[in-house]
Amino acid sequence: MLNKHAIWFPGQGSQRVGMGKALSEQYAIVKATMEEANEALGMRLDSLMYEGPITELTRTEIAQPAILALGVAMYRVYSREWGYLPAMAAGHSLGEITALTCAGAIAFPEALRLVRRRGELMQGAAAAGGGAMAAVNGLSSDVVAKVCLEISADCADGSRIVVVSNINSEQQTVISGHKEAVHEASERLSAYGAAVIPLQVSAPFHSPLMAPAAEQFAEVLSRVPFGKLDFPVVSSLTGLPYGDTAEIAGNLARGLTEPVNWPAVLAFQKSIGAAAAVELGPGTVLKRLAPVNGLRVFAFDDREDEAYLAAASRRTDAYPIELLNRCLAIATCVRNRNWNAAEYEQGVASPYRGVQQLVERLRETGEQVAEAHVRQALTMLESVFCTKGASAEERVRRLARLQSEFGLRSLPGVAADRSDRSYAGSLL
Repeated sequence: MLNKHAIWFPGQGSQRVGMGKALSEQYAIVKATMEEANEALGMRLDSLMYEGPITELTRTEIAQPAILALGVAMYRVYSREWGYLPAMAAGHSLGEITALTCAGAIAFPEALRLVRRRGELMQGAAAAGGGAMAAVNGLSSDVVAKVCLEISADCADGSRIVVVSNINSEQQTVISGHKEAVHEASERLSAYGAAVIPLQVSAPFHSPLMAPAAEQFAEVLSRVPFGKLDFPVVSSLTGLPYGDTAEIAGNLARGLTEPVNWPAVLAFQKSIGAAAAVELGPGTVLKRLAPVNGLRVFAFDDREDEAYLAAASRRTDAYPIELLNRCLAIATCVRNRNWNAAEYEQGVASPYRGVQQLVERLRETGEQVAEAHVRQALTMLESVFCTKGASAEERVRRLARLQSEFGLRSLPGVAADRSDRSYAGSLL
């Protein structure tokens, strides 16, 4: 079982003809998800995804619901079929809406219609002003920003705007704006030694050219009923998790004109100790953007990674020793409401020492943590909850958090009504 990890969702540009076709034949839940998408949109979205043509699939109002639908379908396999639960989720641009959908903040049919409208508004803004995007590889974002500023400043009437729209990594920045300005910036940056690649998109995302679309999108978002998040979602604008659903509409509207800061998302993920990630969506673009060292990334759309994730979900023979230490920490944190010394010794102190000794022995011998060891730690926790007089709500909350933190499908020996209740809404 994959331990504490994040899930990532890609943005527009990752679409391709054939996306999701093999998965819909392999997983019934993917086929059902695509049928749900067809019904919500009143069109055969799956046919465009599977058969194309690419010119139609690339249209912003088609590409965005297609990418979201496949991301949600993959998440359903990840959560329902494989039993995984993330420590956090994040999405690149459009992918942030997919992340919020999978976390329960937006209903799937509502999200599909939302991103289709988002695409229509963005395409409309692009048609009015013209625009393009390009990926710049090999230069720092500071250098790219300087060139963009110089070009934009040369035209006082704002008819030749180019800006940094995405900071994807230390060596990849995306620029966006008027076609002529993007072309000129691309030539200058190429002269500085950058490898510049025009992007397969139909609108200048994350630039001032999207201001009219952002204003209209804000009105659309004001009518969306956002639900409670089942797990943290980190904003790709701020690099911080949403603290309240009231923040969602404003951030998503700002996301049309402001740059994506993906390194900030990775920095937050590192800060919570999640050293792995699973990319859910077409392609492997986010996996390729990940730092070479210190982060292990699996892409569902990579056949080898998919096979590994499926196989790992069935492993129950080994657990991280940190899980046992976490159980000890929880036992210490539970407030004591029982001052009977004999009961406390029997129900708290003695089982706690037993798990402490178990951890020491495992560290000395290098033995793997097996299910029996986890059961001992969880039995200790149950004894502590009971003896200290913890409420049923506290038990459910602490066990659910433990399960989420380590990405476990279930807690060995713990009844589902205790450990899973808080996350029932996360399975779409």
